[in-house]
Amino acid sequence: MTRKLLLGLALLALVLPVAGTAALSAAAGDGTLSVENGRGSVTLRAKGGLIGRIDRGTVTIYDLTPADAYDQRVTGDDRPVRFVGETGIRYAGNGIRFRIVGGEFKVVITGAGIDLSAVGRGSGFIQGAGDDPGLYSLDGTDCRTDAAACKPLPDLGRRFQLAPDRDKDNGRTP
Repeated sequence: MTRKLLLGLALLALVLPVAGTAALSAAAGDGTLSVENGRGSVTLRAKGGLIGRIDRGTVTIYDLTPADAYDQRVTGDDRPVRFVGETGIRYAGNGIRFRIVGGEFKVVITGAGIDLSAVGRGSGFIQGAGDDPGLYSLDGTDCRTDAAACKPLPDLGRRFQLAPDRDKDNGRTP
């Protein structure tokens, strides 16, 4: 009996991370954002999921649905955490890793070495800094595997939609 219980728990431990990753896969109508080695700033307000890291800088996360069951996860901050407004927390330092899955959030990332993948619905703003601002793509291309299909982060900044516009009459993408 104990052996079966241990085997069952081991299988459950393998299945749960896969289920969490599946929440980040693009559902019909969700948009995606990929940033590779970015230098500058990325702001995203969305409902969905985001995973990423930053070599050095700040990550400010606003939980726009604090009463839900989802919490963000941040590791690697080496400066004191600062609270921003009622629902914001700013993390700063080197080697920060972050994950937000589920719920609605706003995240502001500023610094160098920004790598992230986001899936969901929302909007944002992206702006590069310096001679080598890094790469980004919207809706499909992974900059880690297809850098030639990605664009440099814009010097002047760019607003974007995370998910295609919907046709109001039939709910389909035009």
